[in-house]
Amino acid sequence: MNPVQLELFKIDKQWQQVVRKHPSETLFLCLGERHEVNLFEAYFKYQLTEESRTDDMFLLHYQEFQSVTDYGKSLVKEWKEIFDLWQKDTGKAIVWDVDSGESEAYKTDAYVPVFALERLCNLYPDLKLKKIYVQLAPTSINDVSGLSDWINECCNCIKSANNQNIKLVYTEHHTHRTLKKLKQGTEFRINIDVNQLMQNAAAHTNREKNDPESDYQQQILTASNYLSKGKHEQANAVLERAIVIAQKQGLHEAVVAARIMLAQSLAVKSKKAEARQQYELALARAGESSLLSAHIHMSYGSFLLAHAGKDEAKRYFEKAIKIAEFIENNFIAMECTRLLGQLSESKITGSSKAMGYYLKCLEIAKKMPIEKRRQSSMAYTASIMLKKYGEESPEGKKLDLEMQQDYGEDWKSMAEVPKNHANTIS
Repeated sequence: MNPVQLELFKIDKQWQQVVRKHPSETLFLCLGERHEVNLFEAYFKYQLTEESRTDDMFLLHYQEFQSVTDYGKSLVKEWKEIFDLWQKDTGKAIVWDVDSGESEAYKTDAYVPVFALERLCNLYPDLKLKKIYVQLAPTSINDVSGLSDWINECCNCIKSANNQNIKLVYTEHHTHRTLKKLKQGTEFRINIDVNQLMQNAAAHTNREKNDPESDYQQQILTASNYLSKGKHEQANAVLERAIVIAQKQGLHEAVVAARIMLAQSLAVKSKKAEARQQYELALARAGESSLLSAHIHMSYGSFLLAHAGKDEAKRYFEKAIKIAEFIENNFIAMECTRLLGQLSESKITGSSKAMGYYLKCLEIAKKMPIEKRRQSSMAYTASIMLKKYGEESPEGKKLDLEMQQDYGEDWKSMAEVPKNHANTIS
């Protein structure tokens, strides 16, 4: 069993424990870091393969959520297309009637997939002995509160039908929650040591023990594992070995990547001079137009902001923005613009210059997918602007409405202070 299969086995064991513990639950919410919920999704995909030994039925859907009146119909449309193809292949002529008509009893079309699945179970009585898990994984959400309403009503419809076979599944980031208005559901947290997983996977696949590139990658994974556990001294020793390996092979980007990791680790332990030296060595090799270079300038700017002067930090944030704009990386461009805005505020100059940066921040953020925006400091930036505008001002009301459309009514709860927050008092 390889390391990934082992993790899927662990997920399966946890999942079985959760569903056994909550046999009458209609909605299961899987929480975790992005890589963790992605692996849980991979587990669901595995259940759709011929290798799976499950007796249950797993359905995974990526349809965009546009509105509460057509999402259910889009799910049923996909099911019906697959069913009809299956009927054609098998030469059978079974008709699955999925037309539920219009119902004034519901505000959404969440009843449509429920009624369709019930009719499918009537066509195939064996399905009544199985659980049907429907994972909703929309690639984009145009109406966040609408999706919450749809899921809530779908659960109510399943309960009204007294059907304990149909279950909904939804994955969420454990801190950056999208759906905060769900009135029901059982939550469970997936925990995966991704650094250990990657290290084990690399060791499992690396049969060429004397291959320098594989050796370098193994060192990086080992260092990442140490860093994730706060073991900086061990990580630093491994990173220094990685740098030596990369230098001998002329792997310039690999040298830079290892030096940045080493610099950040040294900074955590307040070894400022050593960290600065690693940053400057990395910058000397990074070039001027790569993603790696943009990351280094932003990282070094944050380091200088914490350990040196604001003016020096500004220069690196400005450079990071230029590189990010050139390579079209909106996330880095936005975060550095926000930092420049905060650094532009002072008791003497006021906040007019800062507001220019904040407005640009929101413009950049709107170019990013909604999920990426939620991982950024957009909500935090908007909360700063709202305080300056005043919540009852025309500008404040407009900003509040725009944020509600993207994040939901409680968007202010997402306005967490970012890790690279700039202290603006001066």
